[in-house]
Amino acid sequence: MLRKAMKFNLFNISDIKTVYQTCCYCSNHNRKNDVILFFQKHFDLPVPEINRIMNKYPSFHNDTYSSLYYNFSNLMKFGFLKEDILKKIQILTFHPITITNYIMLLEEGGFIKSKVDTNVLIRFKFISKKSIATLKDLNFINNDTNVQHHILSFTTFPRELYPKSCDDSLSWNQVQTNLFKLFVGWKIKMNLQKIQYAQSIYHRLHNKSFRRTEETIDILLNEFNFSEDKIRRHSYLIHSDPDNTKAILENYNQLCGIDIKTVLSKHPKIILTPWKSIGEIKKHFKDFNIPESALKKAPEIYTLGSNTVYERLCKLKETPELASFIDNPQVARLIYYDKKVTNRLKYLINKNCISLNLLVTNDSSFKRFNSNGNDKGKTNDIMVYLTKELGEDKIKLRSLMERHPYWQYISLLNIRKTYEYLKTKQFTKEQLCQCVHILLYPVPKIEEALVAIQEMNNVDYLRDLNGSIKPEFVLSLVLYHLEKNYHFSGNGVWNTDQQNNTTLKLNASKNIFEETEELDHEPLVKLI
Repeated sequence: MLRKAMKFNLFNISDIKTVYQTCCYCSNHNRKNDVILFFQKHFDLPVPEINRIMNKYPSFHNDTYSSLYYNFSNLMKFGFLKEDILKKIQILTFHPITITNYIMLLEEGGFIKSKVDTNVLIRFKFISKKSIATLKDLNFINNDTNVQHHILSFTTFPRELYPKSCDDSLSWNQVQTNLFKLFVGWKIKMNLQKIQYAQSIYHRLHNKSFRRTEETIDILLNEFNFSEDKIRRHSYLIHSDPDNTKAILENYNQLCGIDIKTVLSKHPKIILTPWKSIGEIKKHFKDFNIPESALKKAPEIYTLGSNTVYERLCKLKETPELASFIDNPQVARLIYYDKKVTNRLKYLINKNCISLNLLVTNDSSFKRFNSNGNDKGKTNDIMVYLTKELGEDKIKLRSLMERHPYWQYISLLNIRKTYEYLKTKQFTKEQLCQCVHILLYPVPKIEEALVAIQEMNNVDYLRDLNGSIKPEFVLSLVLYHLEKNYHFSGNGVWNTDQQNNTTLKLNASKNIFEETEELDHEPLVKLI
């Protein structure tokens, strides 16, 4: 049902609304069934009780069976009992990385294991603001525990550099924050100001396990051979999930047709993308018949959400002006720079010079193009399209196309429309290659010409036994018919009466061929 719903015209607002509502209904219905199935299977709860839980905690409506089961099994792995989880069932709606970090931080911070239950996890931020002295009075931490030393003992931080004194009047959270600065400053020689800046932007660093922090840095240093300076410059990498990074390396040998480590080294932000999301993005491109190698020009596309990529691919396919680029080696740039592409497309449509490069180029290059007043298209887009469709050598095709004086001014969209129309008329690729300039002319003119040439006089020797023009001469005669009133200047490609009238005035002093002019030879396959 969802797949059918995605077959829509993105420019029809009512269609968008209908599809959106349909997709939301299907998605919400499936997720609710997922949640019900999970609670029935693992907690043996009746449907009315499950509905009560979902109404009390609406976050469950956004969960799936797999996400709930992952959190459930993770809690069980850390020693939580099913009964304890059921008491604070909303814990299952937490992000799995958050749950793991909370549990490990509490252990590192000296909390007695028997005191760490789901209620503590739910109230983690509130409890962490209490002073260490208070937590000891509440029997969360043993009185003889040096919290600072206890936290650092889980890392490779040198014991001789441990803080000499511990102020129990400080909040547990403050001690943790101070030690994080001390540890990261030692591990990658990062100064205090940069650490504070990183924490102010990447808030997860305030509640990340010290063990997981060290594991993250070790993977970056040892697996990717990142320098300490590179990690300092890309401080967001410190809050990446080490399990996710390892999963990326284990599940994908390549991205964009390139070794995975090479790609991640050049585009480290991809490390933050969930490894399953990377697989979903790869599948979306495969479903749209876009090869992995086409992503080489924009590996950053793996930093987007998989749903976002799918929506943009649908938009690309459903937008006539963009659909012609679907086989272009740089198509991924259209997906990544979607907002820029959308804004520029509206402008370039009016100039009739849409090209992939203009849609995604940097602002300075686009302004330079615009200030030049040039309305030529970028011919490489045309060559990429025709080379694939006709299966002909790119250099040969370009040399043929360059014989037409206005080929650079015809949009790829018009060429594509003409090509697809001629395919429906059963013209072969060989015939189209021989008269490749026919692709520059608008479909309505070609339709008229196909009718007109059948009524031409004095071409009986070009007809078959049924009286129809032989297929091998049709396109040549169509080109002849389209250009004869323009003295084979190429002006027949224009589609407006105004342009035609201007051309006729310029050529008023020249003789115009009569409709019944006799051909004294078989027409050449290239008339222009």
